Amino acid sequence: MSEPFLPAPLPESVPLSSPPLEDPPSAWADAPAARRLLRSLPPADRPRERLLDRGAHALEPDELLALVLGTGRGTQEDVLELARRVLVELDGVEGLAAATVERLLAVHGIGPVKASRIRAAFELALRAGPVEPEAVPVDPLVLHLERLRGQVPTGQATLLGYQPDSGAPPLPLGTGPLGATTRAGALLAQLLVAAQAGRWWIVAVRPGGAPRKAEEGAAGRLFHAAAALDFPLEQVLVVGSREAWPLRMAA
Repeated sequence: MSEPFLPAPLPESVPLSSPPLEDPPSAWADAPAARRLLRSLPPADRPRERLLDRGAHALEPDELLALVLGTGRGTQEDVLELARRVLVELDGVEGLAAATVERLLAVHGIGPVKASRIRAAFELALRAGPVEPEAVPVDPLVLHLERLRGQVPTGQATLLGYQPDSGAPPLPLGTGPLGATTRAGALLAQLLVAAQAGRWWIVAVRPGGAPRKAEEGAAGRLFHAAAALDFPLEQVLVVGSREAWPLRMAA
């Protein structure tokens, strides 16, 4: 698992009467690693901005090292490329942590300034010693999404039932394209068996971007079926590669 998956803050709900949404480009998630150049990334996807928005734990090792290095080698190699190459040459984070200043200086592109920054960063971590993180309650849905990240094939969706107020883990409802194969009555029947008092969400986890027209149509059928059964379905949450979109019945 490359990093904890914490969906971006949810935008305002998308009314089902809205026109179909197009998939936004994903400069970071879809580009091959060798082409993820800092200058080609949208500002929000750059390491510093991601750290400020989501915390250091959300960054990959090459992103963290890029922040320590600060700069690359001009037009020859940007800082993310340099960080990746350093990690490869030194056999990953463990090798980087064990590298002496002399070993760092032997890496092309690492001079006294960058070598000093790397050694100083690891020395601070060493002096700090083990730090027990503050216990923070984690939403069971977030934990489940972390486990699912990268596990759902393209063109498929993992469907979950979730009660946001219960503290209980999501209820698996099956796998399949949300817009093509979802049978509203069958899904709601599974939730009715386990139903407890309180609001419910149906969560569709799949690769890609914003909800498509077929998914919006499937959400509409779910809401109509829920209304007919007097079932408290609050929203259908579509979770993509990097964001989540709540769909609610238009007022």
